[in-house]
Amino acid sequence: MSVRKGQARLRKLAHTLTALPSPSEDTKFLSSALIEIASGKDANDALGVKAKRGERKGEYERLSKIRLQNFMSWVTLATKPLDQEGQGYTLKKAIKIAKENFKDLPSEAALHRYWTRFPERQKIVFQLESD
Repeated sequence: MSVRKGQARLRKLAHTLTALPSPSEDTKFLSSALIEIASGKDANDALGVKAKRGERKGEYERLSKIRLQNFMSWVTLATKPLDQEGQGYTLKKAIKIAKENFKDLPSEAALHRYWTRFPERQKIVFQLESD
């Protein structure tokens, strides 16, 4: 398909969306974005998903943040004393166990640095069940 045909197709889709009986806010947004893209504007800009400097938007980065959040929560709970519904592990032991059981985490040294550098992220996002 040529560029001109593709642009014409995007314009046609945009006009079809605006011709719907009662277009929603999302439909209007998508329609205007398609018209901008058909006019030559960058699709990421038109849709408002362009990454800023140093920002990444890939699936791997998103999952890495989730893994680290789960790691921090687990270690927070695991290092609590037994009488506070924790496991009573030392920080070193908790990190070692987390590294063995969580998928795709960085090295134990990197995890220890992450733990000490970001104490504000030591939040509990799930609760452990005792044996």
